[in-house]
Amino acid sequence: MKKFFVNIGSGVPVYKQIMKEIILQIDSGILKEREKMPTVRELALNLHVNPNTVARAYRELERLGIIETFVGRGTFVKGISKEREIDVLIDKIVRFAKENGIPISYVLKKIKERGGEK
Repeated sequence: MKKFFVNIGSGVPVYKQIMKEIILQIDSGILKEREKMPTVRELALNLHVNPNTVARAYRELERLGIIETFVGRGTFVKGISKEREIDVLIDKIVRFAKENGIPISYVLKKIKERGGEK
């Protein structure tokens, strides 16, 4: 089983931490498309949280189209949409720009140039 981490005392709801951790692992390639997720019970035991908390995170992720559940088969990572891939790339570019003091206006200008806009 992949490692998942939550901080019970952080003030952030645990189900949101679980969601963020799963999204982060998908975005970074640790969790792959069509990979089977741990069951609600397995993940709850692993994280020492109530199964309802994990179930809520899974429901929200399913609502967002990030995972999908098949009765009798389990829960799986859904294929990542092209729009989601763009979001991940933009997040990386913005983070890089901020860390290196590059104005976002410069980044936008370059994107527009490469997209054929002036």
